[in-house]
Amino acid sequence: MNPVITWIYQSEDSDPAEVEAFEQSITRRYSVLSRPRGFDFRVIRATELVPSCVGRPVLRHGGEDLLEQRQCFIVEDMATDPQGLQALRAVYRTIEASGSVLLNRSFDGPDYLERDKLAQLQHAAGLGIPTAPTVTVPPGKYARRAIEEVRRELGDGPYVVKPREMTGGYGVLRVDSDQQLAATIDIAAQAGAGYIVQPLIEHLGDMRVFVADGKVVSSLTRRPRPGGYLASVSQGGSIEVNEDHVEVADLCGRMAQDLRAEWMCIDWLMTDSGPVLNEWSTAHGGFTMMPEPELGKVADAFFGWIRRRFETDPGR
Repeated sequence: MNPVITWIYQSEDSDPAEVEAFEQSITRRYSVLSRPRGFDFRVIRATELVPSCVGRPVLRHGGEDLLEQRQCFIVEDMATDPQGLQALRAVYRTIEASGSVLLNRSFDGPDYLERDKLAQLQHAAGLGIPTAPTVTVPPGKYARRAIEEVRRELGDGPYVVKPREMTGGYGVLRVDSDQQLAATIDIAAQAGAGYIVQPLIEHLGDMRVFVADGKVVSSLTRRPRPGGYLASVSQGGSIEVNEDHVEVADLCGRMAQDLRAEWMCIDWLMTDSGPVLNEWSTAHGGFTMMPEPELGKVADAFFGWIRRRFETDPGR
């Protein structure tokens, strides 16, 4: 019987009409790659779980304690609803305290470096990595204080306003004027999530580089649909595979070495003046839509890393 990789996500952030189709799609795409490499794959909704401590960590799903048998987990720890976010982090921390393998934790450092775009850019800038200038929007009634800082640090627009801790192009807005910036910040102030403002950087493609044990495995480049500004495939972007990752291999290696990263997916904006770091992710980095033979290369590296973690990590 194969060990199981369980993907846990916040289904309450999705249209109920789309949840089942998403679960079927991600299960199909990952299972076809995981099973030949010795793992079963499943998806569970975070709302179906009850984390506990009864002398040890317990993660109840129906009548089953998912932690009774050692297995591997990928836990989405981002949500639009504050209470949903707290529920996800309870799941995340319960698994981390157990003898199972939390695949989100693929490098050294605080866990917020897995998801906080501002913290990622601050960390990378300290390593000499080219990054986009970024301004945080203060909360609530103080939000408009960001406008003066944006003008001072970023100059005239256009800008991009995005959540600090979401992925997939969720909630990302292009802003072309001062009035649009003010209105967008007003909306962000009511959203209950942290937002950042960056200049809209003209680029040739949004490249995701897959790095295993400090070495570049492959990459995919995402491009917006004609007339669009979001390159994420979930937002209508397209993908291609090329060798552009050679240009950023040294920079990727520098970050991976600093974080002692076993697995990272690093996103770059490829501009005429050189690459600019956008963000990075850990086990969530999607690659299942890549063409062969690159898909097989990345899958071998990804599930090979999981196999090593599962077999060598002694747990708690």
